[in-house]
Amino acid sequence: MKVKDIEVGTRIGESSKFRIYLGKKADGQSVILKVAKTFEDGVVLAKESAKLYQMSLLADEIETFEKKGGVPGTSYNWLFAKIETSFMEPTQDDRRINVLTMPDIDLSELTPLAKLHANVTIDARTSVWIMGRLFKLYGFFELIAAGGDSPIVRYPIFSPDDYLIGPEKHRLVYYNFTDDIADVVAYDFVKSIAKFMLDWTELEGDPHGLEYYQLVKDFSERGRDSFELAHKDLYDLVKNYIITDF
Repeated sequence: MKVKDIEVGTRIGESSKFRIYLGKKADGQSVILKVAKTFEDGVVLAKESAKLYQMSLLADEIETFEKKGGVPGTSYNWLFAKIETSFMEPTQDDRRINVLTMPDIDLSELTPLAKLHANVTIDARTSVWIMGRLFKLYGFFELIAAGGDSPIVRYPIFSPDDYLIGPEKHRLVYYNFTDDIADVVAYDFVKSIAKFMLDWTELEGDPHGLEYYQLVKDFSERGRDSFELAHKDLYDLVKNYIITDF
């Protein structure tokens, strides 16, 4: 089946409101399509499209500012999928379709985070960069709020199903906007991510495993006021002996 110039391929996921498919554009580019189950369900995809577009605008603004200032790029736009287009398709009873592309990485190099979590354990080094990416992404939502009129941040609910991961290139991509919650502090969101990472990480035999375990356990129990602070605490602990690029 084709929708516009996109060949629709295998279905890779489903929610109560939409189905997720792999697709390929006429130029060979791989994409993800999300197809609303009903006309009314399109509201969910319209909200996701607006959110991803807003994120992309801010990431581009930050990148432009960094280039002008000659400072190292933060590459926020690598953390989430790009909304290529969102439309209501007449051949599908006007159901909304979102078309997503991955930032600077091919879909074939990515796998669902939930699938990796279910099948393998990870070491401290891998745990650090994954948690660092998650903290950085959530910190980006704090930047969005800082640019507005209210200190309240709309943090996404944490779900492993919302992410794709490419371990070889240290890439973690947020591609599925489940829902968000408004809050002025990050405590519960930091706790949720830390508990997920704590359960997943194998630290036995790592010379710095105890220090890292204690920090992540502290995150899981006390959280932090913000993800900016959580990310700094993580970086301060591990920058000298595990990994600096997160």
